[in-house]
Amino acid sequence: MLLADFIRFTYDSLKAHRLRTALTALGIAVGIAAVILLTSIGEGLHRFVIAEFTQFGTNIIGVTPGRIETHGLSLGAVNTVRLLTIEDALALRRAPHVQVAVPLVQGNSDVKHLGKSRRVTLYGVGPDFAEALKMRVASGEFLPQEDPRSARAFVVLGSKVARELFGADNPLGSRVRVGGERYRVVGVMQSKGQVLGFDLDDTVFIP
Repeated sequence: MLLADFIRFTYDSLKAHRLRTALTALGIAVGIAAVILLTSIGEGLHRFVIAEFTQFGTNIIGVTPGRIETHGLSLGAVNTVRLLTIEDALALRRAPHVQVAVPLVQGNSDVKHLGKSRRVTLYGVGPDFAEALKMRVASGEFLPQEDPRSARAFVVLGSKVARELFGADNPLGSRVRVGGERYRVVGVMQSKGQVLGFDLDDTVFIP
């Protein structure tokens, strides 16, 4: 009997205050919808970031130069950074469980061919770079296996760079100028698109 009275009392109260009841129900609905929306956005962003990184593989480690600091008075403090070298990459390659070790230097440069010029992202890399990052060559080959200390002047073009400089022509074997040096085109990469704001098609790769 008490339950029936409670239900009747609740119903009468809601009926007597319809506006307040409607606003309360609306507030609850909006709150639930907001929680669901934010959860969905967060999950979608999480999946997007994971997908952007895992397309290059899940077993990649980046090594950057370390810093050696001397401590003492502020006027006598000296901060130096020991730059990584080719020998460091070769040493890492000999380490247990390391499949490939790829030295990498990134910058920007103008690439020119027959009066056409394009400002691109320039990567100085080793021959295992494409394999390590699961990037594929559309035509030709990636940088050949050579002693990185005396590699020949070869260049691999991103798909957009090849299209802008050569149009429908085959760029393989052609000479391009990267900065102030001449390089022979040995490969063109498959289109990779943008990853976290970086256009991987608007790049060139040299030893």
